[in-house]
Amino acid sequence: MKHHSTYSTRSFLMGVLVTLLVISLVTPALAAAGKMIEVFGGIKIYIDDIELNPKDAAGNPVDVFVYNGTTYLPVRAVSEALGKPVQWDGKTQSVYIGKHSSDTPAAYLSEMDYFALSYRWDFDRLTTDNLGNNHTHSIEIGNNAPSGHKVVYKLNGQYSRLTAWYYQEYSYRGTNQSRTKTLVISGDGKELWQGTVAAGIEPQYIDIDITGVLELTIEYPESNSNGYVSETALGDVALWT
Repeated sequence: MKHHSTYSTRSFLMGVLVTLLVISLVTPALAAAGKMIEVFGGIKIYIDDIELNPKDAAGNPVDVFVYNGTTYLPVRAVSEALGKPVQWDGKTQSVYIGKHSSDTPAAYLSEMDYFALSYRWDFDRLTTDNLGNNHTHSIEIGNNAPSGHKVVYKLNGQYSRLTAWYYQEYSYRGTNQSRTKTLVISGDGKELWQGTVAAGIEPQYIDIDITGVLELTIEYPESNSNGYVSETALGDVALWT
């Protein structure tokens, strides 16, 4: 999604956002009262003559609708149009667009829709490292996958940090599974981090600066020994603003 800096575009979007936040407060009261409302869908939104196609976190299309003469746009669509991440804080019932200091990441990479990938990858799984620690929101390549495969995400410059753990999986910690496995994380074609694990090597913590990164690539390069990379995983892969 492109950044838009014109005053009119930002004013329109912020107006939509304020309306959305207001209705989010009103809706529970309406539901409690059992009130039915009539809305009109099929509305198209254009920004600088480019059609905006709102989607939810899973990449599914969502509707823009009109109620009582006001157009309501999904908050995620607003954040993408502004080129900023969106976060939901359930404790405070708050929506944050853009930078927000929190103990909770803005997103988990394994839950996001990838842009491209080679071979089969498994996403958002529970995996266990060779120390016996469980990791959620994991990304791992399919069994017996040859090296040289990658997965690519479009981040659109929305995040500032990526944190994760890279490790050999628990069931492969025996000495007969000691082949080294190298993982490379790149941003816009520039290597940001590289790590190698094998039997006897503890999990490696990753904390890298991804400020301004538009395209993130996670890759097992051709240099992996024995040509196979299915004994490792990347766990708790979080994106922060």
